[in-house]
Amino acid sequence: MEQVSIGKYKIICFTDKGKELMKKLFLALSVSGEVAESGSVASLRDWCRDKFAKGNVLVFIGACGIAVRTIAPFIKDKTTDPAVLVMDEKGEYVIPILSGHLGGAVDAGKEIALLTGAVCVQTTATDVEGEFAVDVYAAQNDLVISDMKKAKNYTAELLRTGESSYYIDERFEEYLGLSGIPGNIKRTSKGEAKLIISPATIEESALYLIPKCIVVGMGCRKGKSCSELKTVLLQKLDELGIDARAVRAIASADIKKAEAGLVELCKELGCEFATFGSDTLMAQEGDFTASDYVKKVTGSDNVCERAVAAYGAKSFLSRKKAKDGITFSAGIIDLRK
Repeated sequence: MEQVSIGKYKIICFTDKGKELMKKLFLALSVSGEVAESGSVASLRDWCRDKFAKGNVLVFIGACGIAVRTIAPFIKDKTTDPAVLVMDEKGEYVIPILSGHLGGAVDAGKEIALLTGAVCVQTTATDVEGEFAVDVYAAQNDLVISDMKKAKNYTAELLRTGESSYYIDERFEEYLGLSGIPGNIKRTSKGEAKLIISPATIEESALYLIPKCIVVGMGCRKGKSCSELKTVLLQKLDELGIDARAVRAIASADIKKAEAGLVELCKELGCEFATFGSDTLMAQEGDFTASDYVKKVTGSDNVCERAVAAYGAKSFLSRKKAKDGITFSAGIIDLRK
């Protein structure tokens, strides 16, 4: 067995013919200038385990059965599984077999087909029928799907009836820059919509797509645990009516970049941890809740509000709130491209 890795693509083959195709694919992908790694593989299972991570595209050049048996022990959830594709040795067909939409296997298959002349075999119903795919739309616009079961039911009904409805939260719409919803999905009121696009706490039975458009500013006394920080964050977001999955980043001062509780909290939420120097924080324009003590310790008269502004928030949802040695603020990020 031979393998090559170039960027997100992790390719493996099993025969001499497969190796020829792998070389062809490698050369086609190399136009990006990314450095490739190649070599022999002693254990197919170990190779798959090491490469089976969200964001990767695994390409098996060989039989579908080999790929299926290899990936089976590692499959967990379509929101976290990587894209997996199979190509035949002649390079006539490329077949996405796992994470077609959220993992990007369909898009990767199309790219490989374009580069090699293969036919991309698409089997997902929305692709076959040419219908709106809510998971693709979510992935393309950095939206979190609130409930995968609801997403499945939404798609099934759309395929059955050919129509649906949606609502975009007007409080945030100007910052989202969303488009591309087809005409057979009509915009309606929140109460009637089957698809709601909003960072707000879920109140309806509809499927929600949650834009990651919120930045939270946090400051804290040294040594605050992840649990303590999370409790305050969730409480304040709940007071604002904001779903925690809408948080794109937590922002703070540079002196907190190694604060274990904040680092762990960001990992747990799956959001960015952004910190800024005192000069950058103090350079932010606007009215902020100043503290002489905070300025003495950090070099900036305010951390949480100024960090939100430094990250690029266009509007505040919450000014500085303090509880148990933790400060909190939140703002809306402009996601328009």
